[in-house]
Amino acid sequence: MTDKIIVHGIEYLIKRTKRSSLGITIERDGMVTINTPLRADPKAIESFVSSKTIWIRQKLAYKSQTNRERVRRDFVSGQGFLYLGRSYRLRLINNGRVVNQKGVSTSLLLHNGYFELLEQEKERARKHFIKWYKKQTEEQLRIRIPRYANRIGVEVKDFRVLDLGNRWASCGKKGTLNFSWRTVMSPIQVFDYILVHEMAHMLERGHTKNFWRTVSRVIYDYEEHKIWLQEHGAELDI
Repeated sequence: MTDKIIVHGIEYLIKRTKRSSLGITIERDGMVTINTPLRADPKAIESFVSSKTIWIRQKLAYKSQTNRERVRRDFVSGQGFLYLGRSYRLRLINNGRVVNQKGVSTSLLLHNGYFELLEQEKERARKHFIKWYKKQTEEQLRIRIPRYANRIGVEVKDFRVLDLGNRWASCGKKGTLNFSWRTVMSPIQVFDYILVHEMAHMLERGHTKNFWRTVSRVIYDYEEHKIWLQEHGAELDI
């Protein structure tokens, strides 16, 4: 159940769930969500928000500063593209073929430290990159989900790699994880933090003390990765 309110000029999305306390989430796009118990009193919500106004404005200003410039790609030779935290330059292939390890022709390939793209496919470059990133994200999830499932004590029944806009990932109610293809552009330690974060939500829907305790038990330095995402999240795009 969701609704919206405006307090001191700031719009808030009210999300009512089966939780026992009030909480605040600020998304990358600046949307502020107030997570509340199902029967929370509207006046209590407004009072809570008012008491956090200064903190919220500081967070919004910080996000605006760190995400002030979105990545713009022209898909020209020499331009860098991220994969697992490293930047690889693009090389346009004018003649010949781009062939993967299985000898199959493809439009885009990471080879010998370069992304190789057929010149004639430049107009569809973004589509090819997204397809490639989706495949890499799927491969990383197949490898890494089993690594953490037993440690956290959950069963991931399925996962999907999608374009989630300003979200890195989400946890479905039936044991399905949704991941943004952009996540595989981050360093693998950050990728693991995002994965563990969502798997922990399978036990705790909100960002409770127990939730963060679960995350820290698996990734002790999770706060560093959380800050990295806040500071570099805008770079994970094409």
